[in-house]
Amino acid sequence: MKQFLLAGVLVAFPVLAFAGFQIYFAPPPPSVASLGDLSSLKAIVTDVQSIAKTGNFAAAQMRITDFETAWDDAESAMRPRNPPAWGTVDDAADAAIRALRSRAPDAARVSETVSALIAALDNPSGTAGAADGPKLVSGIPVTDVGGHPISCEMLLEALGAAIDGGKVAQTNMAAARDFQSKAVERCNADDDARADEFSAQGLALAGH
Repeated sequence: MKQFLLAGVLVAFPVLAFAGFQIYFAPPPPSVASLGDLSSLKAIVTDVQSIAKTGNFAAAQMRITDFETAWDDAESAMRPRNPPAWGTVDDAADAAIRALRSRAPDAARVSETVSALIAALDNPSGTAGAADGPKLVSGIPVTDVGGHPISCEMLLEALGAAIDGGKVAQTNMAAARDFQSKAVERCNADDDARADEFSAQGLALAGH
């Protein structure tokens, strides 16, 4: 469940950790805690659950793609309302999608993850407790306030801009490109957490 978001965060690199990703780390105002009406999304996942129970995982995969598209389309409006709650659903969605799209879907795993996604849609704030703040790697935020990984494409784009924009010294260029390569590999595998760690280590080389 990805997004591309970069708005000049490398013009003054030292502020990257605190200004560029501000939307993800600011605690949601109490008055806008709800993500909104999730009933249509839940209806899709309920369909997925029913289809998966028949063993027709190919059809279930097609239906979960409908959810994925609708969820991604709603992200820009939904995520700022309550980033931790959004992350709870997003994590559950990623798990269900991975289970269904595995080379040989396991019925028990599919049932478990799809049920967990329905539970998250029913109560997105239930497991999104307070956090101590975003996780930092080499001084770069790699999670939002709820502890959910930042979109790996976002940090990769920032790292690419740092490398292409001359923010990384030649003495650090090989290391930065190595981190970039590792981050791309993990991002392509939908492992945002590890991808973000590699990107953060590459970004930390900028300006040094």
